[in-house]
Amino acid sequence: MICLTATDRQTFSIPHGGGGPGIGPIGVKSHLAPYLPTHPLIPTGGSSPVSAVSGAPWGSASIASISWAYIKMLGGEGLTQVSKMALLNANYIAERLKPYYNIRFTNKNGRVAHELLLDLAEFEKSAGLKVSDFSKRLQDYSFHPPTAQWPISTYVPSCQYTRQS
Repeated sequence: MICLTATDRQTFSIPHGGGGPGIGPIGVKSHLAPYLPTHPLIPTGGSSPVSAVSGAPWGSASIASISWAYIKMLGGEGLTQVSKMALLNANYIAERLKPYYNIRFTNKNGRVAHELLLDLAEFEKSAGLKVSDFSKRLQDYSFHPPTAQWPISTYVPSCQYTRQS
């Protein structure tokens, strides 16, 4: 692993966009350190930084209070139960969609974590349909589309790592 972000969204109720890259620290290997983002008002980043990715140079720690309240509200037993339901739901959906779509990043047993990734690239090749076309069609039927538009070739860790990883 060459880059690690603290993202409580993945596990503790924060929706996509509810914290994102601005929620906490970013740890990288030394060869990437020169490219860490800068900020227009506060000198941060490396020797060859990219532009700011967030208006808050040190993240937005207040977002973490949502996760804290969620964990506190559920308690250990409730957190265990919702985690089991998230895994069950994601795997149910994956099984139902498996005959029709390429499900990416499954484990050795063909299971997914709390979310699943559908690779829609074949539809662009065969029918000229882009991911945004799928999102718009879901909205036509009053469904909120899932997170999309980031490259499928980019692996976003989804709490699937073991201690040995």
